[in-house]
Amino acid sequence: MKETSILLGAGFSVNKGYPTANQLNNKLTELTPEDFWVASEGTVLLKEKNEKDLNWFSSDSKHKIFVVNLIKYYREKTGGFNYEEFFDFYNNIKPEEKGTEFDNFCEDFRKEYHINTNNLNLISRTNNIFNQLISKFIVDGDGNKFYESIHYSKPIYPGYTGILNCLENWGKEGNTHIHTLNHDIFFETLSSSDWIQGKFSDGFEELGSKYYGGIKGNVKVRLSYFTNVYTETFRLYKLHGSFDQFPFHLQDSGIDTYVKIKLGIGTTELYKEVDNGQGGYKYVNDWVNYHPDFLSGTTSKILRYGEPYYYDKVFANFKKNLTLSNKLIIVGYGCGDSEINKMIENNFDFKKYPVVIVDPYPTEQIELFAKKFNAKIIEKTPSNLEIKDCE
Repeated sequence: MKETSILLGAGFSVNKGYPTANQLNNKLTELTPEDFWVASEGTVLLKEKNEKDLNWFSSDSKHKIFVVNLIKYYREKTGGFNYEEFFDFYNNIKPEEKGTEFDNFCEDFRKEYHINTNNLNLISRTNNIFNQLISKFIVDGDGNKFYESIHYSKPIYPGYTGILNCLENWGKEGNTHIHTLNHDIFFETLSSSDWIQGKFSDGFEELGSKYYGGIKGNVKVRLSYFTNVYTETFRLYKLHGSFDQFPFHLQDSGIDTYVKIKLGIGTTELYKEVDNGQGGYKYVNDWVNYHPDFLSGTTSKILRYGEPYYYDKVFANFKKNLTLSNKLIIVGYGCGDSEINKMIENNFDFKKYPVVIVDPYPTEQIELFAKKFNAKIIEKTPSNLEIKDCE
C-alpha cells in the first residue's frame, strides 16, 4: 500500500472564492472604525458605517480605533502592508520600553482619546481584535465561513473536479495525508462527496466527548475534541489551526484540550462536563474564549509550532507522514515558510520519490523550491489537475 502526502496553501481555496493574501491586505487597510464594533465580551462584529456601535461607551470602542491607527502607522513606517508581517511587528514590540517611537505613538493616542490603557494592554487588545478581523474577512465567494451538511455528487465539483479525481485515486492506493496551512473549513466539506465518501478523519472525535457548546435557550450541544487519532483513508491535519478550533481552558490549570465549535455556538459558551463530587456532574465554563486559535505572522507562528496540546502533535504527524509517503503533492503553497520547508527537506525522501507543485502562476520562490527538491511544477489550478500530472 502506498501513502501520499499533500500540502495545501492559500491558493487551494481561491477557486472557492476565498481572498488571496493581497485581497485580505486591502480589506484590512481599507478598514475604518465605523466598519466594526467590539461587544462587551470581546467579540468583534462587522457593521455598516451608518450603524451605531452598540458598545460605544466602552474602552473597546477606543481600542478598535487604536488598531486602525496602528495599521496606518505601520503602513507609513514601512511603505506597505502584509497582514502576517504586521502581526510580527506588533508582537515583537517591547511595550515596557519608554521613550520609543511606539511608546510616543501610544501616549499621543491616550491623550487624544482620553484613555488609560497601558502599552502592554494596547498590544493585547490589538491582538484580540486583529485576529478576529482576519477571521471575519476570510470567507468564500458567497460569504460563507461555516457550511451546511450537503453531499456533493459526481461527476463535477466546480473548481475542484481534478483534485477530487486525484484524491479518489490516491485513496485507492493507500492512506492520503492532507496537511493544510489554511484556516478555513472548506476542505472538510469535501468529505461529504462521492469522491471521499466519508472516509475522513481530522483528529477530532465527538463520541464520548465531555465538551459542549451553548446555543440559545440554554441548550448544550456536544462538541468534538482533539484526540490525535486518525483511522480513515483521508486524514486532514490543520497545521496552522482553524477558524472552528478553540483551546478549552480550565481554571488554574490552563489549556485542557482543543475543541471544534459548530455554526450557532456562542464562543463564550464552551463547557466541560465534570464530576460534582456527589455522584452527579456539573458544567464548568471556559470564559476565556471569544475567538479561534490559529497561527499568523511570518516568524511568530513558527515560535508556536512546538506548543503542546495541539500544534506539536500535528507537526509530529506531518513529519512522520512525510517519512512514510511515496509522493508529495503541493497545491497553492508559496513555499515561503522556512520551517515547513525544513521539515520537508529533513523528512521526505525527495531523492527517491516525486514532488509535484500545482500552481498556475509559479513565483521565483516556488521555482527555487522546485529546483532544490527536484520537483515538477504543474501550471494548473485544482480544477483541471489530472492523475498523470502527479506521477
